Amino acid sequence: MAVGLSYHDDEMRAAFTRLKDIALRTPFPTATERLQCLKRLEMTLLRSEPALLKALQHDFGHRAPAESRLLELIPVLGELKHAKRHLKKWMRPSKRRLHISALPANAKVVYQPKGVIGVISPWNYPVLLCLGPLIGALAAGNRVMLKVSEFCPQTNRVLREILDRSLGENWLELVEGEAEIANGFSQLPFDHLLFTGSTAVGRIVMRNAAENLTPVTLELGGKSPLLVAPSADLVDTAKKLVFGKLLNAGQTCVAPDYVFCHREQKQGLIEHIKDELAQYYPEGVLSPDYTSLINSRQLERLQGYLNDAIAAGVDCESLMPQGPAQSEGKLALHVLHQPKDDLRVMQDELFGPLLPILLYDDMEEALSYIRQRPRPLALYLFTQQTQDQRLCEESITSGSLVINHTLIQVAQADLPFGGIGHSGMGAYHAEEGFKTFSHGKSVLHKRGFNMLALLRPPYRRPIHRMVAKLWRFL
Repeated sequence: MAVGLSYHDDEMRAAFTRLKDIALRTPFPTATERLQCLKRLEMTLLRSEPALLKALQHDFGHRAPAESRLLELIPVLGELKHAKRHLKKWMRPSKRRLHISALPANAKVVYQPKGVIGVISPWNYPVLLCLGPLIGALAAGNRVMLKVSEFCPQTNRVLREILDRSLGENWLELVEGEAEIANGFSQLPFDHLLFTGSTAVGRIVMRNAAENLTPVTLELGGKSPLLVAPSADLVDTAKKLVFGKLLNAGQTCVAPDYVFCHREQKQGLIEHIKDELAQYYPEGVLSPDYTSLINSRQLERLQGYLNDAIAAGVDCESLMPQGPAQSEGKLALHVLHQPKDDLRVMQDELFGPLLPILLYDDMEEALSYIRQRPRPLALYLFTQQTQDQRLCEESITSGSLVINHTLIQVAQADLPFGGIGHSGMGAYHAEEGFKTFSHGKSVLHKRGFNMLALLRPPYRRPIHRMVAKLWRFL
């Protein structure tokens, strides 16, 4: 079994060739075969819960098993159940209408597997963002190569065992390795490539894929704003903000990156955030439910943002006075009061427990600010007014819009997930994921009388003069 070996470039190409050969020999797995894959994966995942939770705890240094279950296993299980329930409907050809000139005939769109799908998954959700795309690719009938993050070796070991037992080498190859391996992986001539990660690396992946004309789905990140309207319930806003910002210590691509609130709301909002933090994490960063940053490099990066902001005169405040501001890979939630746009903290995706707060005097000022920046993966709006919701629906382009909550859109099995512009392209999850990994082939079956034969040359015949007069109504 080749799953999970440490690869070199020639080994990756050999693995790709083997899967490609299988895909060419069996280009259209039946619904029964696909459902069996999904069922085996589900059963093996359920049996492996203790091992996965332990591995995630080890790789993160500290991550509460309940949080890992909530953030990774429950959403994956939901996607598996949803795909099993709807697969036969998704596979059903879509009937299409034809122009009168083609009749009598019928037409449909058939959804074919693309072949071999490449998936590059990140470290922040090493189970969810590995198995989520895999579920969509398998439902669509493809073979899959997975490149998993080198920062999660224990989780990778358990994933390898799960995939080995449930799928095996006829469906999948799992590749481990560092940046050089990932770069080589993205150069393989996949039939589709899905990458989840940073915008900078996404550009490299897209350039590599372009050499093979490989279609790509890019799930990137960027800065997802949380907009607090004047009508918002600040207690509820603080509760949902803390939930979305500090799950996984903020290491989430759709975590609220910065807050925009009315000038008069700021102090009240901060006090409510402090109250929520005291309830969530009564011992501050020493609380057993507060997740570590994945490694020292991430901690140093975030500390660098803080230092830059402080040097620029920005007021930076820990909102967790119950314990130290930093301890063993953990960093307390810090609010940064109105940092300038040229600071790194306002340029880069934060991916951690730092929270810039910006102020506005009217909603249009905030909306204009968001519109003028790269399109976010998510926009969070807290309001009690339907007109605010309509404004954001119509005037802000974002991957998703969530009203009066945070993060929960990712775990909805029937909602597509994807960004736009700097936050990505394409989508997966639900039926959209099935179609991402499928080729919608048009099939037209002509029968009987050939109407178009009447329109053959020479074009000086009476019928062409009639068409010239009536073509607008055909």
